[in-house]
Amino acid sequence: MPPTIRRKIAVIGDAAVGKSALVQMFASSGTRFPKQYNMTCGVELAHKMTHVRPPAVDSEANVELYLFDSSGQDIFAEMLPPCWEGTEGVIVVYDVTRQHTFDACEGRYRHLLEMVGVHKLPGAVVANKVDLHERSVVERGMGERFARAYGLGYFETSAKDGDGVDGPFQHVAAGLLKQTDAAELPP
Repeated sequence: MPPTIRRKIAVIGDAAVGKSALVQMFASSGTRFPKQYNMTCGVELAHKMTHVRPPAVDSEANVELYLFDSSGQDIFAEMLPPCWEGTEGVIVVYDVTRQHTFDACEGRYRHLLEMVGVHKLPGAVVANKVDLHERSVVERGMGERFARAYGLGYFETSAKDGDGVDGPFQHVAAGLLKQTDAAELPP
């Protein structure tokens, strides 16, 4: 049986970009989309075991992702840093139909890095709500450039339709496994 490593992931972004829907759809394997918007107060926790065998890694492993779905409301900003302590990966989410949610990504990501005390985290940038393509205002190239500038993967998703939901989480799990020292893997 492959070894299991456990890693803490912060899911960040502005309010109502679909962070919670994305996390819930991933954690439930696409069976639990929230029918109505409920504001996240502080942080909500979800977890899921992910099997990973990335091509650049010699061994496979199970990566148990502990997903800290962080509120995008400024009123909860002071609560977040203690919850982010020990974060080892990040998923930055924006809504393709609202430019300001994309514009806020860099500041949110830099703030997380500052609070965690690192210069970089393995992670992914997620352009969510791509099912609303007729209302899209954030061009794909903008998201790709942002992701590339910070060494993050870029993914387009529709949490509502379940399209592309697993991709960012699999990418982060593979990145975390790749940086895990072989001595750290349990036998």
